[in-house]
Amino acid sequence: MRKNFGAKAILYPMPVLIIGTYDEDGKPNAMNAAWGGMADYDKIMVCLSSHKTTENIALHNEFTVSMGVASKVVECDYVGIVSANDELDKFFKLDFMQQRVKK
Repeated sequence: MRKNFGAKAILYPMPVLIIGTYDEDGKPNAMNAAWGGMADYDKIMVCLSSHKTTENIALHNEFTVSMGVASKVVECDYVGIVSANDELDKFFKLDFMQQRVKK
């Protein structure tokens, strides 16, 4: 059965949100925030537990939010599985900054 909820500010399906931060040495880090979405027309919310990313946010009081795209699905998955607490060069093993060219 279909139900019309009317016009709402919602994201569906849930986007892949990538949270970017820097540590105390300026080393970049990224994580996949599986729980996030719109909180209002001009706000987003993310639910984060204890991670290197949350430590970095507390340290600098700043972060970036990007949406994952299909061409970066491997990288988005990697930052959601691998912890920066365990893999110190996590971000540098990725190709986030390089644009992929279709042949």
